[in-house]
Amino acid sequence: MHDTIPSLLLGGKRALVTGINREIGATIAQTLAHAGCQVVGGYYGEYERVAPLLHTAYANHGHLEAVEADLTQVSEHQRLVSEAVMRLGGIDIYVANAGVTVFGPLAQMSEAQWDAVFNLNVKGTYFGTQAVANQMLTQPHGGRIIFSSSVTGIAAMAGGSIYGTSKAALRHMAANLGVELGKHGITVNAIAIGATLNDRNVADDPDYAATWQQLSPVGRVGYPADVANTVLYLCSPLADLVNGQTIVIDGGWTHTVPIRQAGIEPR
Repeated sequence: MHDTIPSLLLGGKRALVTGINREIGATIAQTLAHAGCQVVGGYYGEYERVAPLLHTAYANHGHLEAVEADLTQVSEHQRLVSEAVMRLGGIDIYVANAGVTVFGPLAQMSEAQWDAVFNLNVKGTYFGTQAVANQMLTQPHGGRIIFSSSVTGIAAMAGGSIYGTSKAALRHMAANLGVELGKHGITVNAIAIGATLNDRNVADDPDYAATWQQLSPVGRVGYPADVANTVLYLCSPLADLVNGQTIVIDGGWTHTVPIRQAGIEPR
């Protein structure tokens, strides 16, 4: 993962990343630490997944600390940001990665499932960003804010009505907040994550990588490092003018149509 990342690209920057107890969040945190950031990672439960991450960062001479917080609660976002500021002295980068996934048919979805998804994915991202932006506005050099959206917020699919709608909301939230905060030197962007190899997807489909090798225009599944490297770009000086956008990380899958599966050949 680190072989292609310029070490200390973001030297001295201070980052807060949520959801580091899962593969994508963990890889984002590691990548930013390797690029020279001081990183505080938020997680909720599963400390057994976080401890090895901290050890790896330390072994690679990176700065990564962890703070547990229930990010469905607005007060916990405020506490997490305050803790990060206390430990780092400020926040230059915020990656709102924590989220929950629920799939199922409309007829079977419950109010509790709706609330679980929207309380974390949408409300959590919004109020986490509010707390971070209030901090960034006190700092002289603005900052970078990145939301973890999904291709399910772009391409509709059966069973994705709750999850996909929450991820579509993040795309528009990034656009609105990018317009509002850009004049203060704070850019806000989203990443629409496509089919990515992780424990949950492999549990659902042991042949997940092979399946997406066939479906992706680039001939392979995505990896957490693909996501982390896109975050690295958005945090770097190379992306100074990128604001209010959603960058899709799916190898071009959202541009495809299922004509071959239907037995129809393009002319």
